Amino acid sequence: MKFGIIGAGNVGATIAHILLLKNYGDIYLLDIAEDIAKGKAIDLNQSKFLFNSKYEVKGGSDYSEIKDANFIIITAGLARKPGMSRDDLLLKNFEIIKNICLKIKEFNRELFVIVVSNPLDIMAYTAYKILGFSKSKIAGMAGVLDSYRFMHFIQGELKTSTINIEAMILGSHGDTMVPLSSKVKVDKKLLTEILSGDKIKEIEDKTKNGGAEIVSLLKTGSAYYAPAASTVRMIDAIINDENAVLPCSVYAKGEYDIKDIFIGLPVVVNKNGFDKIITMELSEYEKNKLLNSAKSIREQIEKIKDKM
Repeated sequence: MKFGIIGAGNVGATIAHILLLKNYGDIYLLDIAEDIAKGKAIDLNQSKFLFNSKYEVKGGSDYSEIKDANFIIITAGLARKPGMSRDDLLLKNFEIIKNICLKIKEFNRELFVIVVSNPLDIMAYTAYKILGFSKSKIAGMAGVLDSYRFMHFIQGELKTSTINIEAMILGSHGDTMVPLSSKVKVDKKLLTEILSGDKIKEIEDKTKNGGAEIVSLLKTGSAYYAPAASTVRMIDAIINDENAVLPCSVYAKGEYDIKDIFIGLPVVVNKNGFDKIITMELSEYEKNKLLNSAKSIREQIEKIKDKM
């Protein structure tokens, strides 16, 4: 396998590190800051002997190095600063992702593309429209991360060490995300049987602000360990043909009464990619929240549609 990671910042480099640990294949870190990509590649290569990885990491700014990649992971773009929302990044990151995808399109072949750049759902939509790949080949990393954050806050509220938590978040990677709290289970027991509605709402709010909290503490950057791990989780499911149901930002064609946008939905992930959207039974409240999330994404897409 070969992986092209576009953006050698903290997220991109951490994805490279986890992939190297898993011994999946060669990696090329690509960044306009060529020396940073090269330096991190050298550092990563010098660590691989500790975990018996036989693969190589290269770094640079040469797109021809990733023309034969099986996966391209796009992490490039401006990161949020304190007080900045994901939507503030919209127009600036749109131009960055557009230019990247025009270069990938020149490879004249389909491959798996995972978008991590924010605003996530709009950037995944941008990649899909510009690349023209099958919808099963492109997804945005969002719901997996948000679901992990949800689990973290549930675990913290319950003061438990169990990792047997089943939780899923759909919708946008932003303020209109939709936690499916009615379906959350901890050690196979429904969360609604353990915590009050007010407590659950508090956890949902913490989850929605999970990324912003990290940004406010780091001051000069945003989260990267959990986003990187979440991205690799999606790659795992494809490489290992897991048929795992993961919440990813995927192209909707009428599922949940949503169409022609990218939005976080439960999708079967296997060797074919993001293969089939699963229709889950949602409460009326959850359905309405999901439709509201779709409306919010659509409004953002309208701002860049004429620039495609």
